[in-house]
Amino acid sequence: MIETKRALSEAAQDLTQPFKHVVLGQVDDYCVYLTRIEGAYLFHQHLKDEMYLVLEGEIGVDYDDGASVTVGQGESLVVRGGERHRSRSEDGALVLMFKSREMFAE
Repeated sequence: MIETKRALSEAAQDLTQPFKHVVLGQVDDYCVYLTRIEGAYLFHQHLKDEMYLVLEGEIGVDYDDGASVTVGQGESLVVRGGERHRSRSEDGALVLMFKSREMFAE
């Protein structure tokens, strides 16, 4: 069995622009990737759930109905499929995300 191992600090160095990502691996039908969030992303939705795990900094996840959730370092949030949302960070954040492979091309 071949294992692929990569340090998160090494992968983070490849993140030179906000909202770009580095794929760390795939678990069944979910992709795991690292992204840097700075500024605000566009409102969007997915068919399946996605999870944010904040490694550094703090993000806000805004919902189309006006609700907003702050997610700090060491905290996670699952956004359910079908919920219109966007992520944002004023000071920048490093985030590990888990998304369905079907929506990974977004």
